[in-house]
Amino acid sequence: MRIHDKAFYTALFFLIGIAAASLDISVWITILLVIIAASILFSTHKRIIVFFTFIAFFGFFYFNFYAVTHRANINLNVDTSFVGTVFREPKYGLKSQQLEVKLMRPGIGEVRIYTDQLPKFHYGDVVNVAGVVRKSPTGRLNISSFPKITVSRQDTGSSLKKELFKVKQSLTVNLKKALPPRQAALMSGLLFGERAEFSDDFEEALRKSGTTHIVALSGYNVAIIGIMLSNFLAYFFQRRKAFYISLLAIPIFVIMTGAEASVVRAGVMGIIALLAERQSRLYSFRNAITITALIMILINPRLLIFDLGFQLSFTALLGIVYLYPFFKRLFKLSDEDGIFGWRRNFFQTLSAQIDRKSTRLNSSHIPLSRMPSSACKK
Repeated sequence: MRIHDKAFYTALFFLIGIAAASLDISVWITILLVIIAASILFSTHKRIIVFFTFIAFFGFFYFNFYAVTHRANINLNVDTSFVGTVFREPKYGLKSQQLEVKLMRPGIGEVRIYTDQLPKFHYGDVVNVAGVVRKSPTGRLNISSFPKITVSRQDTGSSLKKELFKVKQSLTVNLKKALPPRQAALMSGLLFGERAEFSDDFEEALRKSGTTHIVALSGYNVAIIGIMLSNFLAYFFQRRKAFYISLLAIPIFVIMTGAEASVVRAGVMGIIALLAERQSRLYSFRNAITITALIMILINPRLLIFDLGFQLSFTALLGIVYLYPFFKRLFKLSDEDGIFGWRRNFFQTLSAQIDRKSTRLNSSHIPLSRMPSSACKK
């Protein structure tokens, strides 16, 4: 077996083990199914079958180990108080703001807090919270709506993150100065995935027109940074320096925009593509997407089954890469077919949407623009 095939199947069977543990399937049933699958794929290689069975078991063990070490310790459905740190950049909406708070000991876990638009909280704030914490409808998040919050300390987070968030906020402010409100909000969405300034009517219009994806950070944004920046810098630096600068710009952009699942996926795949080009190696989409998923799952194994953004990001990409060629052969499409290649664009979008719909679940995310105002406070 060639080394790139070994890398692919190692990642794949590890992900299978993670998925089985996430779905609470018995470890013995998981091992049996993995042995059957590996035997079908590698019927004459017993050592390989044993190896990939062990990899799947390790994935199963890794998920449960992560679950035990990250088990939340939060009092639910009762009035409680806790101290935590705002560990992500807050999302500011027209009616409220959303905080992601990581509890400090003796508490363990994370709480998503919806609170009034003012006063504004910031990344790195240590907050004292008093209110009721409940599970989200999907049971995946701990949510507290409009609790009492006071700030005890500020500027405790990463200095790098704080500076990057300041740069993004500065750019967003400049857009507001240069453009009318609605156009500035749309441009912030296109560049940084920001949707805080979107009105209910505008969000509804995006949903009805099927264009919500244009304000979701993805490979498009990373391509702009990785490829265009590299070409631009090549006029001022040696190509080697331009390459490393553009390579460094990708993780900086990912961090600056909040490191959502879709942009992390695009960032990792962009780095792999740039490295493959630099080393004059063939770019294998199959391996790139599998290794990208593996890296993200190693950081947080709950993403595979319990994160809708992770699922939609990967399935949309799989749809474009694997379903679109099927439509292209079926309808005998060419890249220039139709005015502005509308047939190609239509079937690429259709391919992405088919895979997105096949994995769409009830999301635990509540858009800030749809969060209740003070009338909904308890």
